[in-house]
Amino acid sequence: MRPESEPRFHLSVGPAGRWNLHEARSEDDGELLRLFSDAFGTEMPLAQWQWKYDNAPLRGLLLRNGGEAAAFFGGMPRAVQSGGGVLAAVQNGDVMVAPAERAVLTRHGALYQVADHYFDRFVGRGRAYALAYGFPNERHFRLGAKLGLYREGGRMLSMTWSPCAPGGRSLWEYETRMATEALGALAPLWDAMRRDWPGHLLPVRDAAHWKWRYLAHPAHRYELVLLRRRWNRRPLCALVLREHPNHVGWLDYVGPRSGIDQAVAIARRFAAGRGGKPVVALISQSIAADFKAQAASCEPAMPVALARGSDDVCTTAPLWLMGGDTDFL
Repeated sequence: MRPESEPRFHLSVGPAGRWNLHEARSEDDGELLRLFSDAFGTEMPLAQWQWKYDNAPLRGLLLRNGGEAAAFFGGMPRAVQSGGGVLAAVQNGDVMVAPAERAVLTRHGALYQVADHYFDRFVGRGRAYALAYGFPNERHFRLGAKLGLYREGGRMLSMTWSPCAPGGRSLWEYETRMATEALGALAPLWDAMRRDWPGHLLPVRDAAHWKWRYLAHPAHRYELVLLRRRWNRRPLCALVLREHPNHVGWLDYVGPRSGIDQAVAIARRFAAGRGGKPVVALISQSIAADFKAQAASCEPAMPVALARGSDDVCTTAPLWLMGGDTDFL
C-alpha cells in the first residue's frame, strides 16, 4: 500500500476524461460521509467510519466530477489464513455512487470506473492484496458480475435455531463479556481452527482482530462468550453474540470443528435467557454442513463477491465466513 506520506495520484478517467480519480485518505472522511448520506439516505457517525477504516490509511478510490464526489469504492484490509501462510486481503464495502451519476450502469459509468481502477491498482499477483471480497446485495452483485468486476465466491446462508434452556448439569460452563485480558484464550482456539479447516481461506480470528472488531466498536454492544470444560477450565471454543429486539445474532466462532455443537447449544441457551428469542447466523455455504446440527431453518441470504484478480488463490479454496466478517452487523 502506498505510504500516506507519498503524494496521491490523480487520473482523468471515463469518456473524454469526465472524472478525476483520487486515492481517498483520512482527510477526505468528511466528503466521503456526505457522499454516504447522499447515496444511502442515512447518516454514518464519524466514529464508526473511522473504526471501519482504522487499519486503512488509504480508504479506497474516490471519483470526482467537477470537484464534487461522484463515486467511492472502499477497502478494509484483512489478513487471511491460507494453508501454511497468511495472505493480505481486502474486504470491499461502502460502494457508493452519487444519485446524479447512477443513470449509466455500463463500463462508461462512475461505478465501473472506480471499481475497475481499484482492482487494477490493488488486487492480484504482485499487488497490495492477493484477494478482495465483499457482500453486495443481489442487484449490485448482478451488475458487477455483468460488468466483469467480480464473480460469485459462494453464498452466505441465514441459519436459525430455536432457543433452548439447559436441562441438568452440563460438562461445560461459559462466561460472557470477555475482557481484553481474557482474549488470550483465543490463541489455542485459533490454532485448532486453522488445523481443522486447512482447505479454506480463513480471515484471521486472533485476539487483536476480536479486540478491534467487537470490543472497540463505537456503536454496537457484543457478548464475547468463552466456553470451558467445567472440570479443568480448558477453553473449548469462543463465540460472539449480539442481542436484537427480535433475535440473537451469532456473529463469530473460534475453535475446532468438534466445538461447534456445544457452541450451538450455548447460543440457544443464551437466547433462552433473553426472552426466548431465536438465534440467527450468517454462515458461508462452504461450512454450512458443520453448523446444521439442531438448526430449524437454512435459507440463502446474499452472494459473496470475489473481485477480478482474486482467482489465483480462490480457484479451489473457499472462504470461511460468518456475519462478523462483514462490517455492518
